[in-house]
Amino acid sequence: MFAFGDKVGGVRALIVSNPNSTTQSAEMFRHVIPTLRAVPGLELRAQMTHYAGHARHMCENLTVEDYDVVIAVGGDGTVNEVINGLLGDLPSAPPALAVIPTGSANVFARALGLPADPAQAAEVLADALHKGSTRRINLGKWGSQWFAVNAGFGIDADVIASVERVRRRGFAATPLRYAHAAIRSWLKLHRHAPRMSVRAINRNGEEFVHDDLPIVIASNTNPWTFLGPLPVVTNPRNSFDLGLSLWAITDLRGIGGVASMAHLVGIGHNKVIADVLQRRTLMFDDATEVSIVCHENQRFQSDGEYVGQFDEVTLKAVADAIEVYAPTEPVKPTPLSMLKVGLSFFDPRL
Repeated sequence: MFAFGDKVGGVRALIVSNPNSTTQSAEMFRHVIPTLRAVPGLELRAQMTHYAGHARHMCENLTVEDYDVVIAVGGDGTVNEVINGLLGDLPSAPPALAVIPTGSANVFARALGLPADPAQAAEVLADALHKGSTRRINLGKWGSQWFAVNAGFGIDADVIASVERVRRRGFAATPLRYAHAAIRSWLKLHRHAPRMSVRAINRNGEEFVHDDLPIVIASNTNPWTFLGPLPVVTNPRNSFDLGLSLWAITDLRGIGGVASMAHLVGIGHNKVIADVLQRRTLMFDDATEVSIVCHENQRFQSDGEYVGQFDEVTLKAVADAIEVYAPTEPVKPTPLSMLKVGLSFFDPRL
């Protein structure tokens, strides 16, 4: 066990754990729970989810009178449910949020500076809880729903819908499973590309107006990922402190289309591909509002969860939406945790 920093007071914490997330196991909890219990003054209660949406239902109407912090143990989907439960339509002094990553991508946790390995992340979180190390972050919203990582039409939603069908048959959502789904979705997209019109405005009043785009992704942080440990950097300036960022592909044909796909899944980072991408992609940062209109219904995803088919959606950036426990500086993963994350790419449960 590591040494804690200066104590600032007791913390009442609720753990909301998704037992079906990719890397969650009894062995993982044997490391995580003792680490959290070692925090002086921490009052800990844990609940397991039993169905999709359960984490959201658990967190609805919770305030700081109930708990100081809700710790989401799961992937980005679990984090999304907890956020939507805590904030709802009219949040009133909700608890802060903390995360221990046990999903397949864990974009939110990584963007907060947490290591991807649950045991190491628990140690970092325990120190943050003990020191009272919190910050407020921006979130995105579509309709009455909140998102923390990204949202989009097209290939990302198609990949997620495909993987969800596989998970319902009892397979794990491993990086190779995402890779297989991404290739199939890309081939389909290449044959029948959607056409989307995008209108956006940023804090400076600048506008982004483009039509007939086959891929549009709105992100709330950087980087994110399709394939396990492989980062996707679409908008380098993006962070939880700014508005939404847009990344779009203008043309899927030829080598430029292949390069765009390679970049989207986190591979092929070199100068040649970068030069090709510059001619095929569009970027726009710090947007306060984004309108995306499709020529026909398309699959839509929010925080890595398929949510349905729509022909239009409006996204909004909400500043300082929620308080989170996080390290003051990103924590470098240990060699052992890096090995664990790397091996997850070849998870035999595929």
